[in-house]
Amino acid sequence: MPKINVYLPDDLAAAVKEAGVPVSSVCQQALAEAVLAATGGTAPSGGLEMIETASWNRFTARARSAVDRALRNKPATTVELLSALVEEGENLALTVLAALDVEPPDVVAEARGHGNGTDLRGALDRAVSEAVRLQHNFVGCEHLLLGLAAGPDDDGVAVALRAMSADLARLRTAVSAAVAGVVFSRTQQATAGLSAPVRAILEDIRSRLTRLERGTAT
Repeated sequence: MPKINVYLPDDLAAAVKEAGVPVSSVCQQALAEAVLAATGGTAPSGGLEMIETASWNRFTARARSAVDRALRNKPATTVELLSALVEEGENLALTVLAALDVEPPDVVAEARGHGNGTDLRGALDRAVSEAVRLQHNFVGCEHLLLGLAAGPDDDGVAVALRAMSADLARLRTAVSAAVAGVVFSRTQQATAGLSAPVRAILEDIRSRLTRLERGTAT
């Protein structure tokens, strides 16, 4: 992902740091809105009424893009959101699934095999709830994945994820570890990129989950 430096006055920088404001996600949101305004762009194709109840201003640029892609389908369902996450590519939701030995395209195929998904609005609301549960002040693609996994019993995506051993509990653990890994890497200003530390943390989580399932964890 390209990097852009943002310079702040000393007083503002200190206030931002003290308040714990997520600079990256806030800047992404502001820049996305500025681009829309400058290019005469429009709101997501599903309409703002579709997303206002899901705290849209907290969604990252990638999460917004995935939702927008899903909303282009009529009706917009959880299956379309999952498909959008896969098509979007290079997001933490796909990294988490890979860490659990789940191929994202296979989940989409499995979900479609279980019939239609449920209403997209519910998944977005659940994604926000999952972010709050994990004490994250943003909603990314990884939280969208949790919102999908937390779907009702008749939801094709939730059924597919559970069938592929990617149930909500396991995903919560993996997402929490992945986000912590990204934050740690950024704090340490890792020059080699974020992929290696994130993979290492997720591999540790996967090993721990395997041991727990086998009853050998200490």
